[in-house]
Amino acid sequence: MKIGFFGGSFNPPTYAHLEIARMSIQEQNLDRVYFVPVGNSYKKPELIDENYRYEMLQIISKNFNNIDVENIELNKNESISAIQAFEMIEKKYEGTEIYFIMGADNFMKMPTWKNAEELITKYNYIVFNRHSLNLENFIKENGMLYKNKEKYKIIQLKENKDTNSSIIRKLINEGKYQEADKYTSKEVIEYIVKNNLYQWKAKYILQK
Repeated sequence: MKIGFFGGSFNPPTYAHLEIARMSIQEQNLDRVYFVPVGNSYKKPELIDENYRYEMLQIISKNFNNIDVENIELNKNESISAIQAFEMIEKKYEGTEIYFIMGADNFMKMPTWKNAEELITKYNYIVFNRHSLNLENFIKENGMLYKNKEKYKIIQLKENKDTNSSIIRKLINEGKYQEADKYTSKEVIEYIVKNNLYQWKAKYILQK
């Protein structure tokens, strides 16, 4: 069995995240893709509670029998490094062919990460690239990446497929719910509104 793991904050999940999961299945002939949301120990501005993000991922993927959510990074008291997360997944899914899915921006940072050599040489990757990033040249200029180029597959992402969740957060904060549902499902928008997520401006006005 071939399984892909797509890590991120998913704050909130978008149609583009879903499309990346579907393209990974198609391009690499995967049996399943799991979204892997980071937990509360991951420090990032505007990052809401892990349980909200986990439930939104379940909502957006519920109609796909080969896309699911993995909670392996949740409910942790300390932050988890990339190598720790990868090793936990490798142990839990022992005996499967594993691929880690990421954007080119994160992939290009990987040589600077802790345990970079092990990350690059040990694991398989599906990397989504934008036209604005010259990923092929970057790989050629980095000896470690170039030496292990057979371990990752590069897929070109369409320019209109923006995974940036901040667009949704901004629209929700401004009360532009109908515009926000261009980027994520109506069910996710309804969940956000029901739980008063990303509505800092509205809360501030009410408090005044």
